[in-house]
Amino acid sequence: MNQRRVIVGLSMIVLLLLVPTIEGYSSGAHNRASGCNCHSQSGSAVASVDISGLPSSYEVDKLYQITVSVNGGVSGSGGGFSLQVDKGKLSTGIGAMLVKVNSQGSSATHTTTGNSYRSWSFEWTSPAPGSGAVTFDVAGMTANGNGGTSGDRWVTYTVQIAEDLPTNSPPAISELLLNPTDAKTSDPLTLSYIFNDPDGDAESGSEITWYRDGEALPHGIITGLTVPVSQTQKGQEWYAEVRPSDGEDFGTLQASNIITIENTPPEVSNPAITPESPTSADALGISFTISDADGDSLTSTIRWYLDGTRVTEFDNQTSVPSLATRDGDQWRVELAVSDGDEEVTKTSQNTVVEDLVQPNNPPEVISYSIIPTMPNTTDNLQLLFDIKDADQDVITDIEIIWRLNDQLTQETGITINSNATQKGQLWEAAIRATDGKNWSDLVTISVVIQNTAPTVEFLAITPSTAYTNDELSITYSAADLDGDPLDNPLIKWYKNGSEQTNLTGLATIPSSYTTKGENWSVSVYAYDGDNFSELARQSAILIQNSLPTVTIGDLPANLTLVDSMELGLSINPLFFDLDGDKVNYQIIWLRNGFQEGTLDNASFVARDYFGAGQLWTCQILFDDGDSLKLSETWDIAIDNIAPVAEINVDSRNIWAGEIIVLNGSSSYDKDGVITNYLWQLLQSNGELLTTNEALAEIVVFGQATVILTVEDDLGGSSISNITIQTTQGPSVSALKAVNDGTQVVLSW
Repeated sequence: MNQRRVIVGLSMIVLLLLVPTIEGYSSGAHNRASGCNCHSQSGSAVASVDISGLPSSYEVDKLYQITVSVNGGVSGSGGGFSLQVDKGKLSTGIGAMLVKVNSQGSSATHTTTGNSYRSWSFEWTSPAPGSGAVTFDVAGMTANGNGGTSGDRWVTYTVQIAEDLPTNSPPAISELLLNPTDAKTSDPLTLSYIFNDPDGDAESGSEITWYRDGEALPHGIITGLTVPVSQTQKGQEWYAEVRPSDGEDFGTLQASNIITIENTPPEVSNPAITPESPTSADALGISFTISDADGDSLTSTIRWYLDGTRVTEFDNQTSVPSLATRDGDQWRVELAVSDGDEEVTKTSQNTVVEDLVQPNNPPEVISYSIIPTMPNTTDNLQLLFDIKDADQDVITDIEIIWRLNDQLTQETGITINSNATQKGQLWEAAIRATDGKNWSDLVTISVVIQNTAPTVEFLAITPSTAYTNDELSITYSAADLDGDPLDNPLIKWYKNGSEQTNLTGLATIPSSYTTKGENWSVSVYAYDGDNFSELARQSAILIQNSLPTVTIGDLPANLTLVDSMELGLSINPLFFDLDGDKVNYQIIWLRNGFQEGTLDNASFVARDYFGAGQLWTCQILFDDGDSLKLSETWDIAIDNIAPVAEINVDSRNIWAGEIIVLNGSSSYDKDGVITNYLWQLLQSNGELLTTNEALAEIVVFGQATVILTVEDDLGGSSISNITIQTTQGPSVSALKAVNDGTQVVLSW
């Protein structure tokens, strides 16, 4: 709050010069909040001191403007104070002329200029988090201005404010899911969820309870978010309960989906006919391996095919005798294995019985891969492979099969468009080739569709033009191709190219961190719960110079010095600059629009300059060295004082029908001259007579009212009136005139 004063008259200045200096204390004393031992308490009236502007509980690292006021006590305007605070830091702020602060920022007191006041404003910056309650001790004094230490009255006051501590909000989880939903005995179970905390706290101490067939497992059997395959068996039902924690509070308990461990099909190798290159003299045998992850009892069915036709006589036989084979026969064996729930069928390659002729080598699929190896939802899947044939045979056919999450699809090409994929899907490609005689072994390769990182589409710092007192905020928008919710972006602030790590994560930074001329920029990385955006969008802004301001308190809009003891008009312009820049200024006075050069840069205008009806303008031109020159004006109208009308009757006798002389020349004007007189005579018969001179001659019969209106040179006017009552004058009787020849002689 700016202290504003208008000093009117030199008399006040003279009085201030007569006040003697009190060594050591007229300019204040630090660390005297317990009271003043140099001034007596003999002032009869009780004084009080108060601190305003303090919150009921403070926010950390925040600037507060506070005011110390003393009231009551001895009469007058002189006073002083001494304040101490045990935490945080004091600064003079806008009260620099009236208040001073010690180098530690722990004590404030009045300056020599400030001892003529009883209210002082300054600033306090609250301490860092965890500082606890803050105590303010203050002593305030009301001084009688006698130049000594007696007759004053002082008082002390203590106030304590607590730290505004935020309350913790419990966390919550969402998207709690146990995968895979079609788990088999060979699959580990994985629990996933999204942890959310309103306060931004990290997850700490969350409790996970695993349930198998409806019974909770003791804690410690399953650690973490994964159930190993060693703990599961076919037919079991599994689920988990999660109670999230931020290390301080637990959130609401939630249960996952229930998964039933499905049967794992038997593992069956591709059967092979032995020997690898039989002749008509060889019996044909079958070679294979089988196993079951569930430990189920397995049954096998064997079927033999000659030139594509099943030979039922050899069903379930492990060999075909040589008597049944001939040169050129093409044999194939099929093996079906069942665990009682599922059956897996595998077939061998075709084997041709030759008479000691070099057998055909089937082609081989080599160097097969899916690119990219870790695709996301924006990538097409491209199948790459090479085929080798040892016999240099021409490849007559290639078969490609795609499976999605173990389900057969209709895709048979080498490319899967990204439009067909989603995050988390398992895509598997199977490839085999034939040279017209034999098919190659079936080779498979798979990829899992990865999460696509989000992107930041728009980022701006507001306001677009920022000054020292503006807080900086960001506005941004982001998108995610997977449709994931976007929370908790990574926000990084930079000042003049240097990262401000203490501001990381803040969407808004207070103005207390910025200074004019600084270049501020911000980077934002969007987060979808799995990944941050690969590239950050950046925005930058330059802190602009704040314009200075000027005020003149209590400057009157209208003024008259008539009947006043004031010697003139004083002004005390107060300048304020948010950046703390020095303000340069010039004072110009204009009378009726024309500059009065003798008053340039004058803060006092003597009363002789002012005339009734004039319009004065006080103009102040100012700048802070960086801004263009600014201008503020105040208009002061010099009031015209109306004239005073006075009527005097000059005639001695007020007789009916005789001339009566009235005189208005005693009328007067304190700040000008009378220019017009208007006499109005209202006769008792209703007749109205007027005249325009200072003297008026009237004839009245009986009673009449006389009105005098006077007007000054600026149009101001006033009215006065009197009532005239005439009497009958003396009369003449027996009038006689005699002419004696030389003269006429009258007698009566």
